[in-house]
Amino acid sequence: MSKKHMTDKLQARIDKEGLVFMEESVRFTVTHTSPKGKLLGRDWHKGDLVVTSKRLLLVSEKVKYLNIKSSDERFSATKFFEDNVACLEVDFMKDPDSKRSLVFHIYTPGVDKLIKLIEAL
Repeated sequence: MSKKHMTDKLQARIDKEGLVFMEESVRFTVTHTSPKGKLLGRDWHKGDLVVTSKRLLLVSEKVKYLNIKSSDERFSATKFFEDNVACLEVDFMKDPDSKRSLVFHIYTPGVDKLIKLIEAL
């Protein structure tokens, strides 16, 4: 795995949980939206997308943009869409009490298969 994006501690956690899927150097955007759906800002990144037997991770430059366990209530509230065949859209509320959300667009092939892996968690 990419040492540029993963810390040793995170790598050890992934190894312990069991790697199900990984793609290195995937391009993604993080879009911040207001409670009314207004665009507050969008950032582009490149990082690693990981699915283990317990969680979904999106990491860039050792920053965890997504790190949600399947047992976390936020995971069941997260929406996964096939924006197109090469773009996974993830609508995520960082805090269940907040009205602000983050929308991730992750550019990777085989989105339909990836969604099935995520839903199986």
